[in-house]
Amino acid sequence: MKILVRPSDLVKRCIWDYYVYYILGNDKEAQRLLEVDEEFEISERDALISGLLKVVETDNLIHRFNDYMVHFLNTKSVKERDQLFIKKKNLDMYINKFLDKFPDYWQAPVNYLNSLSDLVAYINTFKSDIEELDQHKIVVQNITHEVYSSNSVKKLLSFNYY
Repeated sequence: MKILVRPSDLVKRCIWDYYVYYILGNDKEAQRLLEVDEEFEISERDALISGLLKVVETDNLIHRFNDYMVHFLNTKSVKERDQLFIKKKNLDMYINKFLDKFPDYWQAPVNYLNSLSDLVAYINTFKSDIEELDQHKIVVQNITHEVYSSNSVKKLLSFNYY
């Protein structure tokens, strides 16, 4: 199968960070590719690894972020006392990592510029709401972690945001 794609298409599908990390391995090469933005052939293996085969392009970046966070909360939560908790440090890191999908050197189309500005505002509001949640302390393998209730974090996500 022949898969032709532009680097800007990978950014629009929110998989640019995976492509750079797993396939290219070099940020300078990634910047050069994105600035030139010429169509190239990607192998099926690389498309599978980067996640290209399972995404659809949309400029609703807030929805993408919400899906990203739900997946993170479902896979990384720790069960303690019949409740699910997420480590504060991991949550902060994962929220900030989402913006790596849109590099500074990317020349975004107008609809994505508007979505990116909305996304940044949404993430900042989300972070401030998280800070207001109750923090718990749990001990996992003799290490004390600050955690939030996963369900409380999920309730902060707004899926009806336009």
